Amino acid sequence: MTELNLASGASYFRSPDAAITAATAAIKSGQTYYGPAEGSPELREAIAKRYTQDGINVSPEQILVTPGTKQALFNLCSVLLHDEDEVVIPVPAWFGFNELLKYSKGKLVTIQTTPETNYNLDVDALRQVLTDKSRLLLLTNPANPTGRIYSKQELEAILALLHDYPNLYLISDEIYDLDTYSKPFTSALSCAGPQERVIVVNGFSKNFAMSGWRIGYMVAPADVIRQSIDFQSSTFSGVSMFIQEAALATIQHSNEALAPMLEVLKEHRKIMQKGLEAIPHVSFYIPDGAYYFFPDLRYYIGSTSPDGTSINSTEDLCDYLQHKHNLIVVNGDKFGGIGHVRMSFAVERHILELAMVRLKEALLQVTFTQKV
Repeated sequence: MTELNLASGASYFRSPDAAITAATAAIKSGQTYYGPAEGSPELREAIAKRYTQDGINVSPEQILVTPGTKQALFNLCSVLLHDEDEVVIPVPAWFGFNELLKYSKGKLVTIQTTPETNYNLDVDALRQVLTDKSRLLLLTNPANPTGRIYSKQELEAILALLHDYPNLYLISDEIYDLDTYSKPFTSALSCAGPQERVIVVNGFSKNFAMSGWRIGYMVAPADVIRQSIDFQSSTFSGVSMFIQEAALATIQHSNEALAPMLEVLKEHRKIMQKGLEAIPHVSFYIPDGAYYFFPDLRYYIGSTSPDGTSINSTEDLCDYLQHKHNLIVVNGDKFGGIGHVRMSFAVERHILELAMVRLKEALLQVTFTQKV
């Protein structure tokens, strides 16, 4: 039985031709040296222009090019957090945030959101968890794993809280900002509020299928950029010039790179939605952005597989799907969504279609000793 993997956070698409061509030309011309720690002037200018074209006032001096968006987050945790500082994250959320905080001084504080409220982040509930030690409020928009997009009204209500917490920064991880379907995307940079404490991290991995290139960036107030440049100079140095040239070409040809991928993702989203709708007792939020579904499979926990193995947890369920049906999904407990799994639809169509058939077959084969 062929293995079907819906677990990857990287899409199956080929990186843009413009990126490949630019990188190859840069290597051939000898651009294989360290780039400036802050990023090349041309790339920073192009990133800034990307935002100014949308009416957001961003200067190149507010931008730091980083070796991936994860490194941008690590830079920020390193320069902004002190002992006992708190990092507040609404969950479900990408499990990598927890891993990053293992190597920083921050203490993780979570606030639960639920599918019953469409993963709405209640401002009053958020205020209940904020303290004088709250240093970072970390949002992902569009969200991983739920695909939830925060509206401008929601973001401005959240930003208004920063007035009452003068040491608190909002970090908006907008790595999936161009992978959207049914709802408009609003950057935190375009919202009313204390922009001197708003930071956006972004990159090329998700929107442009460039995960292995390891290039991202942050947009932040000048003082945060200065600290982050100093940290990056002392650790990673700068991103290789040929990779920066690839990123620059990608921005310059962004529409022709993005449009065909987005058309495929829209169609694949429909296929996964239809497949999940065909399975009894499965509920899910239809993602507004990113390329995942995060279905609730709790009904099937407490069952028994055909070979008599008990399925008593999400981990057991994922093991059953993988080892008995060669279907790999991500345990949603890691994201803070107990009983859920994350499934990517950024895979080849034939894999996606077969995976949905296999998931239904697998779940309908389990039995229950007692089920109300």
